[in-house]
Amino acid sequence: MKKRYSVIIFDLGNTLIKFDHNISAKKFANLFHLDSEEVRRLFFDSKLTQAFESGQISPKDFHARITKHLGVAIPFRDFVAIWNDIFWLDEGSCAIARRLKKDYKLFLLSNISRLHYEYIVQKFDILKIFDEIIVSFAVGAIKPEKRIFEDAVKRAGGDKTAVLYIDDREDLIKEAAVFGIESIKYEGSEKLEKDLKERGVI
Repeated sequence: MKKRYSVIIFDLGNTLIKFDHNISAKKFANLFHLDSEEVRRLFFDSKLTQAFESGQISPKDFHARITKHLGVAIPFRDFVAIWNDIFWLDEGSCAIARRLKKDYKLFLLSNISRLHYEYIVQKFDILKIFDEIIVSFAVGAIKPEKRIFEDAVKRAGGDKTAVLYIDDREDLIKEAAVFGIESIKYEGSEKLEKDLKERGVI
């Protein structure tokens, strides 16, 4: 029986690897007696972060702009240690990805900064199973920009119908669908396994 898909594309954050932005924001805020919510927004939900994740500014530029904005001084290495310490594995989804590797090409498609990506590569071996890794800072575009989806489909051979995309964010699932890519919203490993079985993937 011919497989319906040839490539399975996984999102990274809160799909394969969980994170909590509040961990680093609170550490930083406590260190300098700042408001943790203000720090969280600046770190992870600002135009500065978008520029960093799309590769427009370097890690050291990001550090310099963050510290200048907050009016604090911290060595780059110490900043990076706090900034990066927010991740842990989703064991269930990673186990599913390893099973899928036996029968499909696996792609990773993620909005991520260079600092977070390099940290995750060193800390978790799950990224080694992927045939292609498409990350926003390298492509110069962030999801849901069309260009990053186009890059993924091109690397998959150009056939959108042969691609299945898995992401935890409803807005990105919808944008992928508009682009013509069939998608599954990640809502935990048990639900993912059920959804994949329904599609005949596993």
